[in-house]
Amino acid sequence: MNDPDRPRRRYVSPLRTAALEATHGRIIASARELFTTLGYQATTLAAIAEAAGVSVPRVNLSGTKAHLLVEAYQRSSGNEAVARPITDQSTFQQLMALPTEEALAAYVAWLADHHARSLRLWFALREAAALDPEATAAYETITTSDEQACVAGVAWAAERGLLRGDAPIEDRACSWYVVSSAEAYDRYVLRHGWTHEQYAAWVRRALDHLVFDLA
Repeated sequence: MNDPDRPRRRYVSPLRTAALEATHGRIIASARELFTTLGYQATTLAAIAEAAGVSVPRVNLSGTKAHLLVEAYQRSSGNEAVARPITDQSTFQQLMALPTEEALAAYVAWLADHHARSLRLWFALREAAALDPEATAAYETITTSDEQACVAGVAWAAERGLLRGDAPIEDRACSWYVVSSAEAYDRYVLRHGWTHEQYAAWVRRALDHLVFDLA
């Protein structure tokens, strides 16, 4: 006999959950493609819905336009979470534990791959930050995390005995930020025509001369 006072269990269908996740993934993939090719302002929710083969209300269930951009950037860049410091993420913890030269080689290779996958979305996010408060907050969180990662990188280099001279940590971290920036990758690879190997070699040399041996 059914007890009318007993709370009803909510049945969760694995098939329905999988279908919802697949639809959400398709929406994010469509958003990523449109933000990459058109930028933030020119991309509409209607265009995302059409590309994903869903309705605009269904797109709205996946999040705001700014949220879709931020999630697309996260997925493309490999970030585990926008609000989580990059040095706390598993990839970087494993990388920083490697022998020094192996760690630096792995870092510059990761950086080239990171920018190759997420550069256009980063520029779309920078554009969105001037237009949408939600995107502004995410942009500031990511840039702050990147700045903190550069400070952590300098501290790591100090522990490994790589630093020379008496330049302040803040100056070295600022140089690291510029060297590793999306703008530097855009200038050398997309505009100047360098290969990823040339770019990675430049980053490695730049770290030596502009961060580790900063006068």
